[in-house]
Amino acid sequence: MSDQPPLLTYRPSTSPAPLQASTPGTETQGRVNLAISADKNTVYCDQILLSIPKNAESGGAYFDSKPHFSTSSDRWTVAALVAVTAEEIGGTGKAEYWRATLKSAGEEYDQVEGTLDFGITGKLSTSAGTMNCYVTEYSATTTGRKNYSHETFVLPLPVTGPVFYLHTFLARGSASATAPKTVFTRGDSVYLSWESNGAWFRVYDGEGNIVHEGAETFCSPSADHLTMDTTFTVEASMSSTPEGDSFKPVYQYATLALSVKNPVLAALTVQGEISGQSGLDVAGTATVNYLTVNGSAGIGSLSVSGSASVQSSLVANGYLSVGGIVYANSDVRVSGTLDANGDLNANSTLNANASVNAVSDDHYVRIRELRGPIYHSLSINSNTDLISGCELNVTGDIKIKGYGVLSDQDTVGLDNTYYGGYLYASDYKHDGDRRIPFVWTPGGPVAQSNWRIHRGG
Repeated sequence: MSDQPPLLTYRPSTSPAPLQASTPGTETQGRVNLAISADKNTVYCDQILLSIPKNAESGGAYFDSKPHFSTSSDRWTVAALVAVTAEEIGGTGKAEYWRATLKSAGEEYDQVEGTLDFGITGKLSTSAGTMNCYVTEYSATTTGRKNYSHETFVLPLPVTGPVFYLHTFLARGSASATAPKTVFTRGDSVYLSWESNGAWFRVYDGEGNIVHEGAETFCSPSADHLTMDTTFTVEASMSSTPEGDSFKPVYQYATLALSVKNPVLAALTVQGEISGQSGLDVAGTATVNYLTVNGSAGIGSLSVSGSASVQSSLVANGYLSVGGIVYANSDVRVSGTLDANGDLNANSTLNANASVNAVSDDHYVRIRELRGPIYHSLSINSNTDLISGCELNVTGDIKIKGYGVLSDQDTVGLDNTYYGGYLYASDYKHDGDRRIPFVWTPGGPVAQSNWRIHRGG
C-alpha cells in the first residue's frame, strides 16, 4: 500500500445513494460508477486494477456474487475479472476480492483526456459498513510506459443498512427498449418498471383498477388500461402479507402520468375553442363553445354554443345544436335533429338522415335547387304560400291529382261534354271583323280547334 496519492482523480457515484445492504428476503442491486479524470495535470496511464470485496472477511460490506465491470470508452477495455486474495492486492487477512483489470487499447491512448467512466454492478450482501475498493494505478506524468509506476490506494464506499425505497418509475415501449416514454398511441404496448427493495407490489391505473400484483418490479398493462391520458400508481410494501386486523404493512407510492395522442373520451366539455386537425371520435356527449374540424368527427351528441366550422366531415348520430354560424366546406351528416340558431352555410353536401326544422318566424331557408330523394318525388306536407311579387318558374308540367295545370300561353282544345266534338274556328265570317265558330261533331280535333290561353289585363 502506498502513501503517495494517485495521479488521477476518482469520483464515485452510486445507486442507491448511498449503497444499501440487501435484506434476507429482498436483494439489492448496487451500481457504482467511477468517473476518472486527470483534472488539470497531464497524466499517462495504461492500466487500472479495481478490487471489490467478495466475502465477509473484509470486515465490511461486499458483493454477494460476481459483479459486472464495464466501461463506456472505446479506448479502454475490461481485460480480466478474477478472484484474488487480500495478500495479492497488498492487504492482509483471509478476505477475498473480485479484481478487474482495466487496460488502455494502445499506447497512443494512454494520455487521459476528458473522463473515463467505469461501472460495477452486482448483488450486495446483507452486511452494512464500508466497502473498501482497492485501486492500483499504473501511470506517470510523461509518456513512455517504461516510466510508469504503480500506486495502490483504498476508495471507501459506504453501505448503509437497508432502507425501504421506491423510485425510478418509468414507462417504455417494450422490455427491450432503452428510451423512456410518456406519450403513446392508443393500442400501443406499454412496459412499466421501477426500482425498489420492496417484496410486494401493486400497480393501479387512473381509475384505481389493479393492473399488476406480485413481487416483480415490472409489468405490461393491457391496451384497455391506456385508452386516454392516465396516471399509473405503483404501491410497494416490504411484506407480501395482506392487511389484517392487527397488521398493516408500510407502503410507499410512486406515480407516472402517460398521455395518449388519440384518446377515446366518454364525454368532452370544452369552454373555449376546440380544433380537430384529423379524426375526432366521441362516444358520449360533447359540449363546446366553438368547433373547428379539419379532418373527420364522429359524435353521438354535440352542442356548440358558438360557431362550428367543418373542413372535412362531421357525423352526428344524435342531436346537433349550433348556437352560431355553421360553415361546412364538406359533408355534414346528422342522423338525429339539427338545430342552427345562426346561419348554416354548406359549400359542399349537407345530408340529414332525419328531420331538419326551420320554423322560426324570423328565419328562412334559402335553397338554390330543391330535389327529392333519388328515384322518388319531392313531397311537401304543408300549405305553401308564394309571396306576392315572386314568380314560380316551372320547366316541366304542374299537375294536380295527375292532371296538368293550364297556364298563360298554353295551347288547348275544347271538347263539348254534352254533344261531343271540338270547338273550331271556321272559314265563315259574320262580317269583316267577326268569324263564326262551329263544333266538329265527328269528334276528333282538327287544325282549327287549337286555342291559346292568354292572361287578360
